[in-house]
Amino acid sequence: MPISFPVLSRGQLVQVHELDYVLATLDSDGKLDGLPFMPEMAALCGQSFRVTRRVERTCVAGAGMRRMRDTVFLDTARCDGQAHDGCQRGCQMFWKTAWLFPIQAVSSRTRDAPISEHPASLPTRIAERYVCQSTELAGASRPLSRWSVLPFLREIANGDLSWAAFARIATRAARRRLFPGLESESLAGTPGKKSKGALGLAGGDWVDVKGAADIVESLDEHGTNCGLGFTPTMIPAIGQRHQVLYPIRKIIVEQDGRMVHLSNTVVLDGVVCQGTCVNQCPRAEYLYWRESWLDRADGPSMSSVPGSGSV
Repeated sequence: MPISFPVLSRGQLVQVHELDYVLATLDSDGKLDGLPFMPEMAALCGQSFRVTRRVERTCVAGAGMRRMRDTVFLDTARCDGQAHDGCQRGCQMFWKTAWLFPIQAVSSRTRDAPISEHPASLPTRIAERYVCQSTELAGASRPLSRWSVLPFLREIANGDLSWAAFARIATRAARRRLFPGLESESLAGTPGKKSKGALGLAGGDWVDVKGAADIVESLDEHGTNCGLGFTPTMIPAIGQRHQVLYPIRKIIVEQDGRMVHLSNTVVLDGVVCQGTCVNQCPRAEYLYWRESWLDRADGPSMSSVPGSGSV
């Protein structure tokens, strides 16, 4: 069938097409323009969402910043990993606009409940390698020159990026180009194996992110704790109090599709990657926090309680 890619805007209310319609847009590998439609997405067919932003570009692990077209993010639509052996990355799902339609255009296409079974025609593994949007993202995107400003201008026009944020990106890029090695935004410690911590945290627990000096003590010279990095995008959370969203125990690695297991590591509610390292990539991935970087807290800080502001 002819595939239509409607132009969707930030804040627009849309509905996911019925599964049969979506399947007709896919090739024999279950993809459209290289992007898989995953079984976890099939359960959302017929449901309504709001567009949070158009995806003009995205970071891809091992490949840097890449160009995308006819793709959006939807609010509350994160992958639950159920069809991928319980992967807990919780990635925002990429939606080709061909899989969506504005609700104003067709108001009668609704369904009372999502489908309950994952269609077998949407593959999740090839041999020992998992297949998902994350592992196939490089093939679903195109190279993007580090000096190309067109995607940024489109984001500004779409309302997804401010001129001030663009100025910060341009300034940072120029500084790194002109003065490589002048400054480092990363934390690093000393050689040797470090403790992951042992707080036994569970979803709903409150924690304080330790100070920079304490975190450095738990990092090796590469800025990692037992292979897990404390990245620059985590630095703004230092000293803040947050609630644990869930302990994270297994994730699919984007570069090679392996499932790896973690311990003594949690995801914090509302703390996502801001793209500090890669020109404000919009993926808003969850960040992984070793328990050695955290202290238990009794509850929310006063500043996070409604009505508790200073007078």
